Amino acid sequence: MLRSLALCLPLFAACAATALPESTSDVDSRSTVADWSDFTIGPNDLIHVAVLGRPEYSTPPKGVRVSPQGTLSFPLLGPVSVAGKSADEVAEALEAGLAEYEREPSVSVAVMEYSSRRFYLFGEVKLAGPVPMDRPLTALEALAMGNGWLPGANREQVVIVRAHGGGDDDIEVIEFNGETPGPDGLVQVRPGDFLFVGKAGVGVFSESILPYLQGIGLTAAQLSNVLLVTNELSD
Repeated sequence: MLRSLALCLPLFAACAATALPESTSDVDSRSTVADWSDFTIGPNDLIHVAVLGRPEYSTPPKGVRVSPQGTLSFPLLGPVSVAGKSADEVAEALEAGLAEYEREPSVSVAVMEYSSRRFYLFGEVKLAGPVPMDRPLTALEALAMGNGWLPGANREQVVIVRAHGGGDDDIEVIEFNGETPGPDGLVQVRPGDFLFVGKAGVGVFSESILPYLQGIGLTAAQLSNVLLVTNELSD
């Protein structure tokens, strides 16, 4: 997501705050229907496994993290691939593996934290940064996780930047009104989305977004590219 975001930043920088950036994608993926399909287990997620009658096989009450490779280290079975599976699918896989050692094992799996699923909220909000997602969220619900507006926030033009798999420049931009609830605020946010609240009345969009770039993992080369565009706009 960050690589795609870096490529779309010049698009932001070239636009005034009153003129929103345009999508480079022909895809319109806006939907108001909650979709749980994105919420499979992924690397670094925190999960809890309970094996009925076998506490020595169960994880600690606080759970364990899925490895960066998407595996879970489990007694008797070793590393078990869990990435891309639902909690029920992981439970079934563990039961199938334990069946070689135990009679009719019963396993339950719960996801305690979806660290691998997050969106990014930056700009004129009190709490900015990456936000873990443990459930489907509307645009307004995601915006509310910023804990309120900062003075001067452009509340009526909040944008969602969404990268599609068709290419690094395949960027969809979705606008919604964060001040007055309406149908546009019910659009579902997807993991990896970037939400940005700009300043009202600022002439260059990049003047609002640049202070937040260093905290989201952009390389020095990517930052230099954005600064170059900004300098050209300032001339």
